[in-house]
Amino acid sequence: NFSDCTIEYLTSGSVIENGAEGVKMKTDGKKWILRIALTLSTVAFVCWIFSNSLKTAAESTVQSSFVKELVENFLGVEISEHVIRKLAHFCEYALLGFLLFFTYLSYTRKKLCFFIPSLVGIVIPFCDEGLQFFSDGRAPSFGDVGIDVSGAAFGFLCAWAVYFVVLSIVRAKRKKSCKG
Repeated sequence: NFSDCTIEYLTSGSVIENGAEGVKMKTDGKKWILRIALTLSTVAFVCWIFSNSLKTAAESTVQSSFVKELVENFLGVEISEHVIRKLAHFCEYALLGFLLFFTYLSYTRKKLCFFIPSLVGIVIPFCDEGLQFFSDGRAPSFGDVGIDVSGAAFGFLCAWAVYFVVLSIVRAKRKKSCKG
């Protein structure tokens, strides 16, 4: 009785089949679970980023040295600790940008409001670097803020690409199933 061809996607992301409220309520419950999971994941990840900035210079060096050794063993080439640190900044913020995109998307589909997660992806690096004022032997760096913002933008764009590829595949399958 329930056909993919009769599903109507609303701007809020809810689904209704010919006004069947039971389907809408079931979907809304899943949306709330997704929203909560994404929001908690994003907040936990930001807390982890901030906790890294609160480490002393000695603790940060130990952590960077460990990652450096892992990467060198995996790649079989020597890499400077400076490169490892900058790549870590970029990668952690790329993941944050990815999370911000999907967390925001779980709340709304309004394209004009994507400045909100983008703004968060800009503000968090400044806060993150500012925390280093309170860490022994560390100091904030505008260069790191630039790397962080670039990483967040990259992650945001990657998430956007993933979203549109998946959306295109789903639409193509739906269109195909409606024809046949």
